[in-house]
Order: sequence, then C-alpha cells, then structure tokens
Amino acid sequence: MSNVLLTRPTPTVWQLTLNSGPDNRLRPDLLGELAAQLDVIEAEWRKSGGGEVDEAKRGKNNGAGAVVITSAFPKFFSNGLDPSVLMTTPNFFEDIFDPVIYRLMTFPLVTVAAVNGHAFAGGMVLALACDFRVMNADKGMMCMNELLIGLPLPNSFATLLEMRLSKPALRDTMLAKRWKQSELLANGIIDEVAPEAQVVSRSIELAQQEGAKVGMGVWGAIKDGLFHAIIDASRSHREIVRPQTGAARFLARMKRQQAKL
Repeated sequence: MSNVLLTRPTPTVWQLTLNSGPDNRLRPDLLGELAAQLDVIEAEWRKSGGGEVDEAKRGKNNGAGAVVITSAFPKFFSNGLDPSVLMTTPNFFEDIFDPVIYRLMTFPLVTVAAVNGHAFAGGMVLALACDFRVMNADKGMMCMNELLIGLPLPNSFATLLEMRLSKPALRDTMLAKRWKQSELLANGIIDEVAPEAQVVSRSIELAQQEGAKVGMGVWGAIKDGLFHAIIDASRSHREIVRPQTGAARFLARMKRQQAKL
C-alpha cells in the first residue's frame, strides 16, 4: 500500500492523500514517496502546458495547476516525526526531511493543506510549508510540542516558523501551545475553516481558484526567492544542541570558572 496516494479531482488540481497509518508519521519512506509524487505532478502539469511563457503553448487550461495535501485518517493530518528514526538516522533533517519540505515550499503550483485532523510538530511544519491551509472546523489542533518531549528545534524549523508566524504566535508556539481553529484563524496561521465533510472539497475549490495564476511558471521561483533562508539554515550545519549536551557544557564552564578562583 502506498504511503501517499495521488488522484486528480479536476483537470487542474492534483490531490495527495497521506496514507501511512495510523497517524502519518513523517518517516523516510513517506517523505520519499511525497517527493516522488510531486515530481509526477510537475511532469503532468508541464506536459499539459504548465510553465510556458507563451500563452499559445499553455493548453486549454492556460497552464493552471494546484496541489491539495490531506490525510486518509480523520484523527491526524500528521503526528509529526518518529523519534526513533531521528535517533538512528544521521543528518535526517539535512538529507531527508528538509529537501522535501523545501521542494513543497517552492513548488511551481499552488499548494493547499487540507488539514482534516491534528497537525503536530513536523505535521504542523508540513502544513505551514503549503501556500494555503484549510482546517477542519469541528476537530483538530496544531502544536509544536518539542519543548514537552525534550527535542531541540532543527535549524530549518526555526527559520520556517519565524517566517510564517508573528512574534507573539511564534513565542506561544515554541511554548507548545495547542492551537485551536479559532485561534489559528485569528493569528493568520490558517486561512479558512470548513466543516469536516467539506475540508477537502473546499480546499479543491481554493486550489482551483488560486492555481489559475501559475501558468507562466514563475510561482516556484518567486517562492524560492522568498524562502531560500530555510534551505540555507538547513545546510548551515549549525550544531543542534540537545539538553544533555547543554547541561554538560554548562557544568564544564562552571568548573573552569571555579578553577580560576
């Protein structure tokens, strides 16, 4: 069974449904399939005339195109990363997670996250990587819970969140606030809410509306210019200091200072 299902609900909208039960943990296999499906979508879009500067070459849909990302499971859009994978996969963010997220953030088509359930940690980052977010009005929260589970923030996460959130919202998010729909909407973190049964259909409508603007193929380049700091941060190889390391360094510094007395 595929971890990411690809359908095409309209001629100009592709739908990616995360299908890795029970909660769409963002493991290497799912991320690899997501990247591969994005390649399939871009190839189909370009084949149908997308990305052509010459209007005469853009086909009957004038190069329009958009992607909706949702979940096959009603409880979770995505429950984020798998800590066991983080502990056993060297350079997980730099080599696996960040390139896929950056690909999504700079995708040449409009992207809409149809958030039908909870989006925690990496799942919230996945939703924020899309151009628009439509959320289930009936249930579901967003939360960056790294503080509560003892995980430092990856370089790319820090940069992405700083770009997407206001300073008060960023502070509250880093303090592991569990954002409800009304709060997310009021803070501009999501764009719309819809009844549970209409989250995907409303996302498709929005995708079709906004996707009509990308025919000339510059939307991805515009986003690359806006968001390049995210991939730069990922590639910076600035050390991510874990709590145990931070404590050991503090104690060593105190010991050195005591020795000078």
